[in-house]
Amino acid sequence: MKLGGDDSSSGRFALELAAGREGVPRLWRRRNAAWQIRLRWTVAPLMIAGALWGRWLGFEFPLVPIVAIAAATFLYNAVFALLLRRFRVRHSDDLGFDRLLANSGVTLDYAAVFLLIYFTGGVVSPLGIFLIFHVIIVAIQFTAGVAYAVAGVAAGGLWLFLAGQTAGWLDCPPIGFRGSSLDYLAQPTLVAVTLLFFTATLFITAGIVSRIVDRLRSRVGDLADATSRLARANDRLHGLYRMLSAIGAEKHMQPLLAAVTDELAEVVEVPAVAVKLLTEDGLALRYVAVNGLPREFVDSVQIQLEESAVNRRVIEGGSLAESSAGGYGRSPLGPHLEDRGFRWAVLAPLKVGERVIGTLGFYDRAARELDEDDRSFLQLAAELVAIAIDHAQAYEQIQGIMRERADFMLEVAHNLRAPLGASLGLVSLLLDGMLGELNSEQRDHLGRVQGRLSSLNETIGELLAIARTRDRSREIEDVVVDLAELARRTQALFERQAEAKNLRFLVSVDEGLPPVESGVGILDQIMENLVSNSIKYTPEGGSVDVRLERDGGEAVRISVSDTGIGIPESEQGRLFKDFFRASNARATTAYGTGLGLVFVQQAVARQGGTLELDSTEGEGTAVTVTLPTRGTSRTASQAESR
Repeated sequence: MKLGGDDSSSGRFALELAAGREGVPRLWRRRNAAWQIRLRWTVAPLMIAGALWGRWLGFEFPLVPIVAIAAATFLYNAVFALLLRRFRVRHSDDLGFDRLLANSGVTLDYAAVFLLIYFTGGVVSPLGIFLIFHVIIVAIQFTAGVAYAVAGVAAGGLWLFLAGQTAGWLDCPPIGFRGSSLDYLAQPTLVAVTLLFFTATLFITAGIVSRIVDRLRSRVGDLADATSRLARANDRLHGLYRMLSAIGAEKHMQPLLAAVTDELAEVVEVPAVAVKLLTEDGLALRYVAVNGLPREFVDSVQIQLEESAVNRRVIEGGSLAESSAGGYGRSPLGPHLEDRGFRWAVLAPLKVGERVIGTLGFYDRAARELDEDDRSFLQLAAELVAIAIDHAQAYEQIQGIMRERADFMLEVAHNLRAPLGASLGLVSLLLDGMLGELNSEQRDHLGRVQGRLSSLNETIGELLAIARTRDRSREIEDVVVDLAELARRTQALFERQAEAKNLRFLVSVDEGLPPVESGVGILDQIMENLVSNSIKYTPEGGSVDVRLERDGGEAVRISVSDTGIGIPESEQGRLFKDFFRASNARATTAYGTGLGLVFVQQAVARQGGTLELDSTEGEGTAVTVTLPTRGTSRTASQAESR
């Protein structure tokens, strides 16, 4: 992960520091080489400007050699700049290239300074002071030993100038001032004493600057280490975030573990990661997820704990354990790993509470050293994986229980329907007088029996419908539903029932509504439940309105509103619980399943829709169902099921 977001100098500096302490020498040398070249661009103009200014003040010295030296400085600096620009990428990891540039620069700079000193009076030249700046630059770029050596060269060169000039075999052009010669060599003892103090200054400067720079380099090294640790922690936190996102988005075991092992392999930077869980008898570990290992390991390879000391140590002790090649005991998996080039492994316990359920393994082809941060991270990753596994197992167990419940409901309902249908048929025969005339009391009792049996039959039908929508393992075939045709069927089905109660019953539908994909018969059942409830609980003279309309570009809205008894506000929170009926609904009629709205909610959710209910006791109820149109309903339903 990049610490710098662009190619700016600050971004590159952060990236170089992220390499850690081992990257400091490269960083230090390369940045100083570039800085030295940038500084040298100012030398030639300053040299010429200083010479011209000295001439203007009245000093007399050879001007042409100084201009030539300035031009030579500019020229070799241009060569260094060109080499750095062209080859710095190719030699980005080659410290020798940077060392060559730095050494060459210092050598040529010294040659230029000594030439300037020669043409401006030799040992008495005022330009000798610039040798101090060279010592400072070298002390910054190199070690203290190199700085002292350069200080010795500078001092030695000046002493050679003194010896050569006093002996007469070195003829340096003297400096004059407005026609008079500045002959300091007339007093060689004074010059020697001055040079002695200057020599001491050079060595003192080399020592002080080297010590300061050493401390600075140490601090930069500490900063590099801290930045490296921060970068690694940042990468790992980001990896944990991605892993937690995968855990939150996926509920099933295998897809979840595949995502987790993939993320951990990338974050820890190992070629293989594996999750192993204890078998039911607790005597072996079996692979349940791998990344970077053969897929056939999963569920086909088991490690017997009594044959693997490292795995047994993790399971029994609940702590991190490392192992190198040959450390797998007699486990048959050891040779398989070694044959694939793996030589190192670290295993972390998967703990749920105090119980160890398996191990999280990281494998590499070379031995690695773990520090305390590494161990803490691996332990944390293992704890998160253990929690994810525990939740996935619980979810799959709950799904299994729900499937068993749905299967039980279906089986019971189907087994009840046949005798119930026969009973209703017999009661109808009796009421129709097919088996003899009935007196009024007998007819009244049989009517009540028929009502109870009809209510029970309705309840069984609702239970079958709910079980059908709740069971995600059973695919319900989708059909295309024409909403205009659905409105006509609803009108025809409930028109007479509404007239019998003297209700105003209105079904309206917008023109050109897009079709909706729905399970076979489900949308009709939704409409029947909503409309039948409205008619049942609306007193005579009231109204029931059904409206089908467009809701944006990719949804339709079905609303059923009435002027019925409404629902008490205190009871509205329990409306979608199985078999719940509001108190005023029970007072209105004894017959009712309490499952109609439950079915509607389940069916709408399965199709990726939404349901809203607004009710006021004594004023009426409005239920609004929003469904995606054809082409979007299946995508929404699949997303909801996940």
